[in-house]
Amino acid sequence: MIQTNPFTPQSGLEPKFFGGRESALKEFISLIEADVSVLKPEHFLILGEWGIGKTSLLKQFKKIAQRKGFWASYCGINKTEGLINQLGLIIEEIILGLPLKDEEIFLLRKEFRLREKKVLSLQIVFAKFLLKIWEKIESPIAFIFLDDIQNFLPHIETLDILRATLSREDILENTKFCFFLSSTPEGWNSFLDKHDPIGRFFRKKIVLEPFTKEETLEFIEKSLEGTGVSFTPEIKEKIFLYTQGHPYEVQLLSSYLFDAQLNGVVDERAWELALRNTLRDLGREYFEVIYNKASEREKELLFIFSEKNCPLSLQDLRSIMILERKGKNFPIANIKNFVYRLHDKGLLKRKDNTYMLLDPLFREYIFRFKNI
Repeated sequence: MIQTNPFTPQSGLEPKFFGGRESALKEFISLIEADVSVLKPEHFLILGEWGIGKTSLLKQFKKIAQRKGFWASYCGINKTEGLINQLGLIIEEIILGLPLKDEEIFLLRKEFRLREKKVLSLQIVFAKFLLKIWEKIESPIAFIFLDDIQNFLPHIETLDILRATLSREDILENTKFCFFLSSTPEGWNSFLDKHDPIGRFFRKKIVLEPFTKEETLEFIEKSLEGTGVSFTPEIKEKIFLYTQGHPYEVQLLSSYLFDAQLNGVVDERAWELALRNTLRDLGREYFEVIYNKASEREKELLFIFSEKNCPLSLQDLRSIMILERKGKNFPIANIKNFVYRLHDKGLLKRKDNTYMLLDPLFREYIFRFKNI
């Protein structure tokens, strides 16, 4: 009997099988197994691109901490305008994330509802909040996981208040909080450009990369266990070829492939439909946004990269433009500038002296839907 689809590309849902992050898990387990009586609070930064698995990792950390008997709060950060609203969001999320009694939650939310108060110093209020919370925590250390802090851009004051508060003597002497922040690299670099001390404070980093081929294949196999569905070896190879181990893309493509099974088997017959549906979803969720970062001239170059489907040097591009008459009236002398801008915008990646599109599925999306 075929079981429920085990792949969970929906944002916020935890995967059936959590894999590919052994080194990060080992580092966290080593941290919580240290002697907490002498452990100095250290604060960590999780860096990773869109869909790489930052949320899943933070939620896994929270589970591990709680299994060890530590209090932990996961806080998803949404886009919120205004310093008071941003800090208020952190306070609200921490309160609701900890295992407090209903009456304690009510009183804390009432006392620290910043939007209804005239506040002279947000740093003092936040310090008072942490001290108050610590009185209720029945744990030698408490973990706070703040996810997607790039949503605080373009303002950096919220993070600066967090840094300054955690550096206060009364907080260091009387509490033991360990904060984990997650961000995209682009978002974090924007914070650093405006306020370098934030980077020095959150020095310990875990950088998330795509899964290796072995990790990707293991993830698919472990997820399929007990479902009554199998993917042929050729399909599993193609999943890695097209996604290059990007966790969200693996989840999304595998989910559509699972839904296309026939008699419990997913083979080549399921591929084209699943790929089209995957590209459609990725276009809506991400690809269209980054594609539109390019100017009209830059989009002409993107299509050449998608059509050739291989790394190209600047000279290769010039030759293609001249010999194949690509891009009517294209200013060929300026190709270098266009390519450099596409690289700076994150649409191209560079290897030695050649360039290629950032992602195989992004290449498919441009080739199929953006034929200029």
